[in-house]
Amino acid sequence: MLPRQAAIDALKGGDGTLVLRRVTVPVACLADESLKAAADAEGAVSCDVTISSGKITDVSIHDPEPLPGLGRLDARGSMLWPAFVDAHTHLCKTHAVPRCRNPSGSINDALACEVTDQPRWIEPRDVERRMDFALRSCLHHGTRAVRTHLDGTNAPEEALRDRIYQVFDAKRAEYATKGIVLQGVANLYLPLYADLPEMAARHAKDAASHPGVVLGAYCGDVSHGEPGDTDRHLDALFALAHQHGLDVDLHIDENNNPECCGVKILCGALERARAGGYSGSVVLGHVTSLALQTPATQKEVVERLAVLAPVHVVCNPFTNLGLQDRRGTEPPIGKLVPRDEPRTPTWRGLTLLQELRAANVPVAAASDNVRDWWHPYGDYDPLQVWREAVAMGHLDTAPHEGDWADLVTGSAAGAMGVGGGFIAAGEPADLVMFPGARKFSELLARPHGDRVVVRAGVATTTALPEFSELDDLVDGRAVVIDTAQDILRGATKKD
Repeated sequence: MLPRQAAIDALKGGDGTLVLRRVTVPVACLADESLKAAADAEGAVSCDVTISSGKITDVSIHDPEPLPGLGRLDARGSMLWPAFVDAHTHLCKTHAVPRCRNPSGSINDALACEVTDQPRWIEPRDVERRMDFALRSCLHHGTRAVRTHLDGTNAPEEALRDRIYQVFDAKRAEYATKGIVLQGVANLYLPLYADLPEMAARHAKDAASHPGVVLGAYCGDVSHGEPGDTDRHLDALFALAHQHGLDVDLHIDENNNPECCGVKILCGALERARAGGYSGSVVLGHVTSLALQTPATQKEVVERLAVLAPVHVVCNPFTNLGLQDRRGTEPPIGKLVPRDEPRTPTWRGLTLLQELRAANVPVAAASDNVRDWWHPYGDYDPLQVWREAVAMGHLDTAPHEGDWADLVTGSAAGAMGVGGGFIAAGEPADLVMFPGARKFSELLARPHGDRVVVRAGVATTTALPEFSELDDLVDGRAVVIDTAQDILRGATKKD
């Protein structure tokens, strides 16, 4: 194994050229098709990677007899990835779970927690400190781009909406200087786009006035609506997105109900929007109930999505493994799962990753909720997200792990529209090296706190923030949640 300090010393920067010899690169992270042919059974390629002036200048199959005279580091097979991309997070409510614990773990109670905790977000530096804590974790783990859903921008209180945007704008500017591209999604409960057009127009105008923000919606269980309602709601959303030139990012079909297939209705709305000239990128988050549809419906939806590009699907393995088929789920959020009856869940809550990719629909995986009432664990480490997606989706034999490494690199970058995500000549030398792992079976076997994060060709030396930093925001502030509240998706109170 390569000593971590040796990698750090070699990647200390400067004007010279450095050749990383004998690194192991996932096949999905290589742009050169000729290199991919050398992949092993796990989908990894032994490469020599040349770095100069902060960029990758050459990638080639490992040569055991390199030319003399160049600076070089024998990486001894260490895995080398492009920097990670986390395309679906919720930084506004992160790290607040100790003060607002979800009593059942269900989506229903998560919504009740959210409306209970949201008034605290206006307190001085509450959102700012929790968001900054999360972004420092992202930096440490090797992430270069993050998209966060801006919960609170749909609130009726103008002060809260302004606070969320103020914090987002400030952190976007700050972390751009540290190597992270930060994007936001301004969400609204989907029916409000058509049912309250003045509110929706203001919401879209606000989103368009902040750089890096796209338009979003929380789509509930559409099986409860009247025929044609969801078409009308989606048409209104896409009309505003078209008007303001905004991409769209949706929470859709995040439920356990086989009768709910909002993504099928979405296909029709997007077909109409495309015919009307809308060319923006559309990201579909979750899409869990698609896995519960009939094979015929699944095939139809996948085929329709494939011709509506640019469309990307982002799965959230940690959160949906915890939420779907959970006791305490109730209509209209999802199919009833009794709260007080012992019951082990029977499905994973994962969308059709293999079927979508086979049809050339780009798919990615993301952290989603971290230490909040939707998911109480996590640390914004895309490697752990990827590991969970591989395990849940049985991707290790479809055909191998290396073919899916782009879930948190290139494909995730495509969903965000930030480009890159490959180890290729001309790309920035933003990399993550794993000195303790030479194969995927080693990479996925244990934690890798010894990773070396490289930005613009230089190894960084950061530390994970200590949870104790946030003690004053959570200690002694736990509340009892009213689980009888009738809350709709997007933490929208029912009239």
